[in-house]
Amino acid sequence: MNDPNEAEIAGYMDGLDFENKSLRNENLRLAGSLSNQNFNEQDEQNLIHYQLDTAGFLERIEHFLKGDQIKFSNEGIYYTEPTKKILALAKKDERTGITYYIQEIKESKKGSEMLHNILVKMINSQNEEIDVRFEDGKRILDKIKNIKLTDCGYKYVEVSDEDKKPFNDYGVAELMRIISMYVTKETFLSYYSDERINEILADLGDALNNFLYCNYEKMGMDTKFKESKYTIICLNLLHAIESCYRRAIEGMEQDNLRTRSIVTQNQSQGGGYGNMKHSPMKKKWNPFSPSTW
Repeated sequence: MNDPNEAEIAGYMDGLDFENKSLRNENLRLAGSLSNQNFNEQDEQNLIHYQLDTAGFLERIEHFLKGDQIKFSNEGIYYTEPTKKILALAKKDERTGITYYIQEIKESKKGSEMLHNILVKMINSQNEEIDVRFEDGKRILDKIKNIKLTDCGYKYVEVSDEDKKPFNDYGVAELMRIISMYVTKETFLSYYSDERINEILADLGDALNNFLYCNYEKMGMDTKFKESKYTIICLNLLHAIESCYRRAIEGMEQDNLRTRSIVTQNQSQGGGYGNMKHSPMKKKWNPFSPSTW
């Protein structure tokens, strides 16, 4: 290529090829940015849903009313039914393979001691454990009293601790029905003054106290230890509900979500191009003038 014009055209073609590759790379970069932006918007929607979701909050209250124990593992926090270890006499039915665990309780009455047997647990031939309720234990013992059982000695077994359960199933269901009407996303997104929140909590506190006072035995508070939890349970429930209403003071949660939504929309519409600097104007392009390339 001795002709100067041919050399300039060849240089120009190389320049176009380089520019084409640069544009392709820039398009790939922008596509990645837009994909990341869409992902961030989805994250934003997930965050808003999490802020308004009440399922986890109500679940914790239900565990509290059931008296469940909090335990920790590498996976995080989890709840288990309250349990205790007791010494029980194990007797096995060789025919069915069922082992019965019987607790012996001494009861003092009129200066004499009486021994009561209570069936607390059964384990079948597949090693499946079954906790026996107090009201069912006596009936099962009456049915097996004529069956020949092999004495396996005394063993420690883990059984459900009813004393740690402040309410029975009926009590838990009734209280959750009431609380679920207050802990809602509508509560979060409402507009309340501090004075109005205090009025709501005062009314709820009086009504809750009256309801529990009239029905505490029917709801499972049938021991002195359970009755001692009466006040702390009322306070815990009221404080938990109060925290939901405090999010709605002067529409604070509404303003928070509205602001977040506006910021997200602006980011989506702008796409990051608002920060790009305008390149200076170039001279009119001429394929035979390298200064315009």
